[in-house]
This record gives sequence, C-alpha cells and structure tokens, in this order.
Amino acid sequence: MWQPSSEASMSSFAFLIITLSCCSKLLDAIDTSLCYNPLGMESGAIPDEAITASSSYVPNVGPRNGRLRVEKAGGGWCPKQQVERGIREYLQVDLDEVHLVTGVQTQGRYDRGRGQEYAEEYMVEYWRPGLQDWKEYKRWDGKQILRGNSDTASVESHKLMPTIFATKVRILPYSIHRRTVCLRMELLGCPYDGGLVSYSAPESSETSQGLHDSSYDGVVSQGELKGGLGRLVDGEIGLDNFRLDIGYGKGNGWVAWKNDSVASGYVELLFEFDQVRNFSSVHLFTNNFFSRNVQVFSKAKVMFSIGGEFFNGPTLSFAYMPDRALENARNVSINLHQRVGRFIKLRLFFSDRWIMLSEVSFDSAALSTNVTEEETLEENEDELIITSIGEKNTDTFETIAARKDGDTYVEVIIGVLTAITLLLLIVFVIVLIVNKRHKLQGSPTLLRNPFGVTINMKDLLMNFSSNNNGQSGNASHPMTPVSLDDDGDQDEEPPPPAATDTATATLGAYDQYRSPLMSSGYYAPNYATLRCSSVLDDQEDPPEVPPLPDSPTLCESPIGNAPPSPLHYRTLQSTPQVNPKSKMINLGNYFPRAASDPPNRKRYHTAPREKHRIPPPVVCWNIAPSMGHAYNCREVELVPIPRYSLRPLEKMGTCHAGEITLYETDGLSDIIPGVCNLVAVRTSCPERVAPKNEAPAVSPMESLREVRFLAGLSDPNVCRVLGVCTAEQPPWTVVEYGDMGDLNQYLQFLVNRNGTVHRSQNMSDGPISVGSLIYMATQIASGMKYLESKHVVHKDLAARNCLVGRGYVIKIADVAMCKPQYRKDYAEIGGRPPTPIRWLPWESILLDRYSCSSSVWSFAVTLWEILTFCCERPFANLSNEKVIQNTEHMYYGGELQILLNKPTSCSPEIYELMCQCWRRDDTDRPSFKQIYLFLKHNNKEFVPND
Repeated sequence: MWQPSSEASMSSFAFLIITLSCCSKLLDAIDTSLCYNPLGMESGAIPDEAITASSSYVPNVGPRNGRLRVEKAGGGWCPKQQVERGIREYLQVDLDEVHLVTGVQTQGRYDRGRGQEYAEEYMVEYWRPGLQDWKEYKRWDGKQILRGNSDTASVESHKLMPTIFATKVRILPYSIHRRTVCLRMELLGCPYDGGLVSYSAPESSETSQGLHDSSYDGVVSQGELKGGLGRLVDGEIGLDNFRLDIGYGKGNGWVAWKNDSVASGYVELLFEFDQVRNFSSVHLFTNNFFSRNVQVFSKAKVMFSIGGEFFNGPTLSFAYMPDRALENARNVSINLHQRVGRFIKLRLFFSDRWIMLSEVSFDSAALSTNVTEEETLEENEDELIITSIGEKNTDTFETIAARKDGDTYVEVIIGVLTAITLLLLIVFVIVLIVNKRHKLQGSPTLLRNPFGVTINMKDLLMNFSSNNNGQSGNASHPMTPVSLDDDGDQDEEPPPPAATDTATATLGAYDQYRSPLMSSGYYAPNYATLRCSSVLDDQEDPPEVPPLPDSPTLCESPIGNAPPSPLHYRTLQSTPQVNPKSKMINLGNYFPRAASDPPNRKRYHTAPREKHRIPPPVVCWNIAPSMGHAYNCREVELVPIPRYSLRPLEKMGTCHAGEITLYETDGLSDIIPGVCNLVAVRTSCPERVAPKNEAPAVSPMESLREVRFLAGLSDPNVCRVLGVCTAEQPPWTVVEYGDMGDLNQYLQFLVNRNGTVHRSQNMSDGPISVGSLIYMATQIASGMKYLESKHVVHKDLAARNCLVGRGYVIKIADVAMCKPQYRKDYAEIGGRPPTPIRWLPWESILLDRYSCSSSVWSFAVTLWEILTFCCERPFANLSNEKVIQNTEHMYYGGELQILLNKPTSCSPEIYELMCQCWRRDDTDRPSFKQIYLFLKHNNKEFVPND
C-alpha cells in the first residue's frame, strides 16, 4: 500500500491547517460562558454608597446590608412597606460603568437564625447611558417575574437569558398578596469594554418563528429599531438550523430580514459608539441554510462617520462568494483597515430571499486624539475593494467599474481550482485514516514493539496459547456442567479445578522484546504487606492511622521479627512463589449450560433492518451501552420530583460532565415508596463550551435520553435513577446514595479506626471479616451481571464507585469522578476526558474501546482493592506514564510486565480468578455470570450480620 513521504505529509498537513483556519467558525464576540463572575456585592468591591433603595424599614436593615452571604447589622435589606401588587420597592446597585449582566443571585434575611423574611418572586430593571428611561427585563419567553427564594438561608441563582448591558440594576420584590420581604443579592457578569452604545436596524417582520429582535431595549417606531441593544450583540450564537428549539424557543439567537420587506435591496445597520475609535475588523455570524432560502449576504458596504450625519470618505466594499455546498452557519470577518469613526453604517445585500444575523462584533481601540466632525457631505463615490482579514488588493483607492466579459472565465477558473483543492484535501484525510488503521491493526504475522525489536507473532502466540487457555500441553479439561442455579444453592462441592502453575510463563519468546521498565531487583522480594499510613501520602487529606498493635495482622510483616521490606510488584522477571498444589480454576464448573445445547455451537440469525434500530443515546457519564452490541435498553418515563422534598447537605464536587450534590429527602417516600434517606443530585454543565476541534456540547434532548436510559436500569445492586426535578434549569437528576458513603472510604475508615484488620472469617474477631469482603464483592458482581445482560458497560468500576448501605448492601454508582479526593486516580490521555487508567484494560487505555469484558478487568482490580482494604491505589509505585507503558506489552501480544500482587487476605482461588480477568484477549476473560456464581459458591458459608 502506498504511504505518503514525510515531506509530503508535512506539506499536506500545513495546507490542511491553512484551509481549516480560513473556514473557521470561531467568533470574536462576547463569550458569555466566561462572563458569569460576581460583580462585588458579596466581596465588597461595590462600595456602600453605590447601593441605594427606595426605602428601608429601619437603618439597621438599610440597603448596604443587602449583600449576598453577608451577615451584618440586621442581616439584609427590608423595605418600609409590605410588598403587594401595586407597591413599588427596590434595591438599586450602581456599577459605575457599563457591564454585561448575565445572572442574579438572591437570598433572604437569615440574621443568625432570627430572620423569617424572603422574596418569593422579583423583577429586574436596568439603565445605562443612552437609554431614555429604566427598562424592565423580560426573559426569552416574555416573562418579567423571576423565581425568588423559598427560605431565608439558601441562595437562588437565575441565569439571565437574554443578557443585559447595564450601568445600574434594580431588584424589585414582587408578591400577589401582601407580605413582609427582605433581600440580599449579588449580580453576575463582567465589564464591557466594546464601547458600543446602540445600534439601529429595520424591524424584522418574521415573528412567527422567533426570528425577530425580541430583546431589543430601544425604541421601535415605524418599522425601525433605534437607540438600543439586542440580539445582535448579546453573545448568544444561534444554531445552524434556526427551526430547532433547544429550550429557549424557535429561532433563538437569530434576527432575519426578507428581501421583499426592504425596498432598497439591502439591510442597513447603524452602530453608535461611546467615542471615536480606530476599527480594524468587523465579524458577522450569519446563517447559510440555503435549502430554506437563507444565504450569506452577497456584498457588504461599510461607511464611517464622526458626527453621525455625514458619512464621507471611500466606502469599503466586500464581496462574498456564495456557498451552496455547506449549510452550516459561519463567521464572516471583514478587514476595516484601521478606519476611524464613532458611527458605522453597514449595508448587507441579499443573495437569496433571507438574510439572518446572530452576532455582530467589532475589533477596535479608543482614539485619544481629537478628530473634527464632518460639516458637509462630500461628493465622493469611490469604493475601496477589500477581502477577508489578512488580504488587501491595493494600497490606493479604486473606483468600481462595470463587470468585464473576462470576469466570467476568472470565476470558472477559481471554482475549478477550489474543487481540485477540496478533492486533494479529502484524499489526504482518507490516506491518514487508512494509514492510522493499518498501524493499529498491524500484520497478523509480524509486529514491531515499542522498543524497536521485531518479533514473530506466530511463534509468540503459539508459546502463549497454552497459558492463556489455562491448559497444559494437549491435556484438555472440558467444562463440566453442575447443578447450580443463579442463587448458588447446591449440595456438593464442584469438581476439583484443573492442575496448572499460574505463575509460569513462556519466557523464551518474551525475552526477545521485554523492556527494562523495572528490573527484577528494583524492589525487595516481599510485597505481602498492608500499610495504609504510607501509601496514601499522595492523596488529598489522607486519614490518620493509629499505631498497629503487636498482633499477627495484615499490617505486619509475615516473617517473624524481620524488618519491613520495601514495596515491590510481581514481574515476569521476578515471579512470586506460588503453592505448587494450587489449581487453575475452571469457571465453566460454575456456569450452567442447558443440556439440550451442544457445546461451542454457533447460532446464526437474520440481521434486523438497520432502519428500525434505535441509536443509543449520547452518554456523558460512565455507564453506557456496550460497543459492538445492538442497543436494546428500555428508556422509561421519568418521575417528577418536587424541589421542596430535597434539602441540600453538601456539594460533592464537579467534573467535565457536570456537578453532584448530596441531598436529604423530606417527604419523598410519599411519591416513591421505599426511597432512601440520602440522594445524589446530578446536574450537567449548560455553560460548558466544547473545546477547539471537539464535538459540540450534548443537546438537552440527548441528555434527557441518557437519564431515561439510566432510569430503565433496575437491579438491587445498581443505584437507580429516582427521577428528575424540573424546577431547576438545567433539570436535576436524582439518584440513590448509600448511607455509609462509598466503599473506598468505608474500608479505610474501618482500618484507621481499629488500627488492625484480622484475617478471621468471624465477624467478632475484627472490624470486618474476609467473608464480609467477599460478600460485598459478590454483590458488585451481581450488579455487573445485570448490566452485562443489558449489554451495558461501566467505564469507571472501582471501590470508590460502590456505595455501602446498612447490612453491607452494595450498590454500583457513578459519582466518584466528581469527588476531589479521587482526582489523582484519573489521567488525561490524548485529549480525552480524565480516565481511571489504573483500573482499565489495555484496549480501553490505548484504543478507547469499552465492552463488558473490559468491565471484567476493572472488577478484578476492584476486588484487589477490597481485599487490600483500599489502603493503596493499584500500581501505587508507578507513575501514570509507566502504567501506560505496562499496558503496551499486552497491545503487542505479550502479558503485563508488572502485575498486582496477591493480597495477604486473598485465597489462591480468588487470586487465580483475578489473573483470568486480566487476560489479554477479552474473549478469554470470564463473564460476570461466571464470576458471580464462583464467588457465591466460594463464600457460601458466610451469613451477613445485621
């Protein structure tokens, strides 16, 4: 197969970068996601004299006390009159300069528990220079009354959609019935330094689909918008398909004009700035949904003025080549060549029936020198022909002449060259994809390992096939069915497992390419030690462990009075001693097979029609449909949960997918019988913006599908989704939570409280027995067995994601990646979200491939955690880079160079089960049904203690 040379690849890559930069959709407008900061009420950055009010009940509850989360004097601002319909009382904040206000936070009067007043609803008014009077704020749906507080202590946040430009803001408490109110508040936003005072434009006649400037706060007179600001500068960018509704109404973000509504054939926009400025460019975010007769303007003319009456000087003219191939909205940037003015007139000419604009922004700098206003209109019709930013045709002015006949041929040549360029670009991308796939798959007979030595994979796989299959030579031990159901009840022991030495590896072929990642003498040969106080030093807020007593416990050295040895890992160069009588576990003995089914017989079915197949939802968290299987999970209707039934306890943390907060239920059992006392509330991040070169944020409809998919999972050992609270935006997802917290913290708490963990099967001899540990692991296997039956994987299966209830009840959850104490357990690989690489198999780390077999690998690591009482992370002495290097050996056909050692409290049979879960080929790993039956049979004598 042909592969491009390095020079050709570099030149093609440079060409690709240039092409993508020319087609960029980035907009240099206001980024509202970065403009959500407190403006100074709580911090004191806003002085007391800038806070005024219509009245105050007494000076002790004056306006200066209306600061959010500040307990001073009377604990808030309280107006003199009781509030009801028709009574106007307000708390006013002077920001001194124009700010972009994006949110409001309110709070009642707590006054150290003595206050009882709060505002259930309120309205917002604002003012800035250029406005004739105070303006009442209206939401995107036209509502003026915003939701306030329901108690005196909690903070209620409201995101303003649309945003407002204001110098002064008033909060007016509102109530239908007469009541006493008090208020504390904070404004969210950022300073605005663009200098734009107002813009004028023709009024859009398209109001049925929301394509008009509904947030414009100026004067609307005789079909003209004058003296205000609105959608064109609010920082909210519209979708490519303006007909979609993402929760803020159809057409949100767009302003449209029809060609038959303006007689001149163009749309004229007039922008006024606070002072004379030097302009370098203008950016217009426009729609190009040409299948709906919407296209980018064909030509734009830009004129400048100092006084606003006469627009003298050459007109800048910009032509845009029509695009009938891509319907995505795009940013059009026009170079203004450092022209000076305080007023800018922009004329956009139609190329189709509609012109749609979402944002208009300018790159400019204030001019400190004095400039004289124009007094007369100059008779000058010259135009300066300009192109996109970075290009300029001439340094002198050029008069536009009539089109010549040769121009048609020039356009044809340009079109042909553009088509050839795009074709070469597509070929280059295809070559890169095929080349990358070729490198990943490799040759079936010859592979190159990362250390530069070529090996023969045929010989290597033949040498390793006996160990991987759990057999020795030609001795075959078939899987004998036993009479054992899912409950694990049987009267006799299973047949003895096949005999083999699990630690023996075929090192003849492996020596050809093994790496000196860690020499055999790097660590001392004794690792069977559990020391919680040393291995947790690199975690945040490590728990203190009391001194261990002089008793034979797991935290002591197993060799008499010998000094404790440093930690080491089992490697292929330094194999730990294993009892030669240990047997390989044949999990087929614990997996019942129907007598009528002959073994190893494949079944073939007619493939269903793909057009009737429902695609899986886009999943942002870690419980997701398995790759390579048809999606057949049930998506159920969600139970609405009222806001008053949830009382906040503490915020767990945030991550790339959202935020999780712990709540206590109050009366929720009346709606959902048998609901637990604690719930975790999960919210997504609507302000999260997709990074460059990544897919856009998940739509609200896809987020809803993910929640419905999770709500359809029902198993006693899986945390169920109880419902959603739609009173908040974005909606809250309410999930079960364990009374004892997560398993990782629970086991560390037991070790640190008692200072020792006994190796006894009796509950009375220690804080927790090995039987209890296996009992909890069996429940995890049971929950994963259910998910496996649904073809659902867990990408973050670990002890930290298993919640503990009373009676050692375990439920599998997905909350740990938000907790800050587990942040070091995750690492970023290749720009992907943080990943728990110490718990994942090689195919998930290197190939980003997840299946039920990859969850089996993670379960074995979780089982290792449980049997070591979570006193250390897996591979604690390896850096993240060396953990990845360790997995590369499996990618190239070998085995792990460094394995997790057998915990002291672990039996040889359990450790053999772990090793089978860590096999290279995912088809050789046991299923969760086999794992569950084996663990239940192994621990059948254990009876849980209430």
